[in-house]
Amino acid sequence: MSSRKHRQIDRMTAEAEMTRGLKIPDESAWYGYEEDLDVRYLHGLFYGKSIEEVQSYFGEGRSIERMGELLFAPRAVFQYYVRAFAHFVMSEAAAGDSDSASPFLSLLEEREKKDPGSVRIIFPALKEALAFVAKNQAYFEASIDIYGNFNERVDKLYATVQRLTLQSRAPAKARLSCKTFES
Repeated sequence: MSSRKHRQIDRMTAEAEMTRGLKIPDESAWYGYEEDLDVRYLHGLFYGKSIEEVQSYFGEGRSIERMGELLFAPRAVFQYYVRAFAHFVMSEAAAGDSDSASPFLSLLEEREKKDPGSVRIIFPALKEALAFVAKNQAYFEASIDIYGNFNERVDKLYATVQRLTLQSRAPAKARLSCKTFES
């Protein structure tokens, strides 16, 4: 079997792992979606659909829109459908699609800033996609001059998640004493 076939099988296995046991977000998970025009639009596209069913809403310039919508989506909705985005960037349909790979990374970077912990909690499920994007910038035809270095961006995301993980594990008393010195 060719190495390309092996990579394709490895990718398909990783994609299946990423979505195993997940439930499609129900109405309670979408609570508050009406407050944001973009999230309302996302609800119209994604509500009640599986990760596989929303794949056609990514790529060909649409991933930039999905990034903006998922950035402000309720946490449970974001955590489910960001896996659809990860699934897409690992697919053959994303070949040559720099405007999918870069927005995927931007979404994770910005969402963790906006809603700390929202990416950290599901980070293990995204590692395979992040590694794929980091190692395959040329696959996406993404100029470093325009999109930045994907490997460096992923490294920074790992560092952010690791820092937040360590902070979340620190005893509450220690976190309070650190805040005292920051004032």
